Amino acid sequence: MGKKREIPLEIDDHFKLFGKEPWEVEYGEKCAICNIRIDEYGFCSCGSNGG
Repeated sequence: MGKKREIPLEIDDHFKLFGKEPWEVEYGEKCAICNIRIDEYGFCSCGSNGG
């Protein structure tokens, strides 16, 4: 069973935008430029998509 919903669906902007909660995002390797994890969609903090 997943985490209990802490934010009501009506005001949960992350769920509205991405269709999942922040803790459900899968991460892979780190970006060579910003050293932040790359998510399942290929995005990191600097927007270089992993260098």
